[in-house]
Amino acid sequence: MALLVLLPICAMSQKTEKQITVTENVAYRTDVGPSTVLDVAQPLFGPQTNRPAILIIHGGGWSAGSKNDMVYRTLMVDYAMKGYVVCNMNYRLVQEAPLPACIEDVQAAVRWMKSNAQKLGIDPQRIGTYGHSAGGHLSLMAGLTAGVACAAGGAPPTEIGRAGEWADHKEWWPIGYIGKTATPFLVLQGGEDPTVRPNLTEDWVVKMQRAGTSVDYVKVHGNHGVAFDQQLEFTRPAMDAFYARHLKHDDPTVSFEQLKVPDYGGSGRHKAVAVREKSLPDFVVYRPMNIDAAMTVGRPAMFATGQPKKEKLPVLIFCNGGCMDTSIGYENMLTDIASYGYVVVAVGELQMMAQHEKDQHTPSSVVKRALDWISDPASPYYNYIDTEKIAAAGHSCGGAQVLANAADPRLKTYLILNAGMGKMTMADASAKSLKNLHGPILYLVGGTSDVAWQNAQMDYKAIKRVPVVLADNTKSGHGGTYEQPNGGANARMVRAWLDWQLKGRQENERLFIGGDLTGYDGFTIKHNNYK
Repeated sequence: MALLVLLPICAMSQKTEKQITVTENVAYRTDVGPSTVLDVAQPLFGPQTNRPAILIIHGGGWSAGSKNDMVYRTLMVDYAMKGYVVCNMNYRLVQEAPLPACIEDVQAAVRWMKSNAQKLGIDPQRIGTYGHSAGGHLSLMAGLTAGVACAAGGAPPTEIGRAGEWADHKEWWPIGYIGKTATPFLVLQGGEDPTVRPNLTEDWVVKMQRAGTSVDYVKVHGNHGVAFDQQLEFTRPAMDAFYARHLKHDDPTVSFEQLKVPDYGGSGRHKAVAVREKSLPDFVVYRPMNIDAAMTVGRPAMFATGQPKKEKLPVLIFCNGGCMDTSIGYENMLTDIASYGYVVVAVGELQMMAQHEKDQHTPSSVVKRALDWISDPASPYYNYIDTEKIAAAGHSCGGAQVLANAADPRLKTYLILNAGMGKMTMADASAKSLKNLHGPILYLVGGTSDVAWQNAQMDYKAIKRVPVVLADNTKSGHGGTYEQPNGGANARMVRAWLDWQLKGRQENERLFIGGDLTGYDGFTIKHNNYK
């Protein structure tokens, strides 16, 4: 057993109190041979008792791999630098002892951490696990059988998709434990993984979610290396938020609690995510994963000097159809918009999968709540967004919610999707609300089969004070195209409007004023009050 004092390369310039200690090759069980050892990384800063802990479990097909792999050693050091006590374990490989020996070893490592909690300075009720591939399987099994506080797995085999002895033992696989559990899970999966098939992973995730277990699922483009050495810009923040939420409970360095990557992050240059912010839990923020990069104007030259030019991002407030408290039916569109350099604040708590039985109506005051939050200097986005460039959009009843807030001076433009007031009153809005408009407005409808089509026509004729455009995707109906990949043609129309109104893309005037509908087959468009 060796005791080391480590300072990661990335922290060389930091103060010495950021050091950690690493104790190597500690035996967590002594009855089965030399393989059952682990390394312990402990922070020297902060409180030295009742700290959260993470157990790292290596991959390698249960027949290879080691805690000494640089990926796991680096991960151990990284999380110790974030204030966790981290154990990085070996276990018996199948050539040394067949399944379920490795599962039993992980359970033993958890028991060792709990029985040595005082010596390690950890809270035995705040132990989480992480593993990749075979280690992901073992991490999920720890969550199901070892009594840990939370469990995360990258590319985790949840069952064996072929016949054989391993497949005959459901108790060795997460698929054998479908049901409601108190332990929350995070599953990270590559959409093109040829080793661990995404359909099997998703089958387990959906079954567990439907049973009532909390399972966060992050699926991104990539193969078996996702969460190991691929797409870490998505998976590590998801892990950070997951552990902060379930082990630290309140970590000021992580502003959001949950992260989701809808529709592979959108079609734009800045791949986007959906997050649940701690300070606004009943909304979803769709945002570029790397906000700082999204603010950078142009592509820096290879040998450019000086600071690149930055521009703050425009904001879209979004209200849902039915005035409901979920944006999951619009997440493809909203993610795509965000991937082009927008911050979108959408009504409704983040859902990993649709939960329509829990959906509730929301009051029109939700628009003001979103505006107040994003405009507050205390908001985590305040320094990244342009408070002079805020739009509001809503679908169906959500469009009425937008019109109910039309007088708010912070709104610069409006988008009313498959909605219109006509002679009706809904969501605190009526035809009188049109008099409060003070910026350009886009109506987007779905042809005569759209129940809002006639009302939108009436609004268009009634609006005299501000520029108005009425776009009609003549065969899309009331539901539009929002659930199609990237939100379909309607989402492209929405983004074109936002780019014109908030980013100053004057070339888009050809679409809305010039009637150039290239790329928008089946659309008609008309405008009024433009000089």
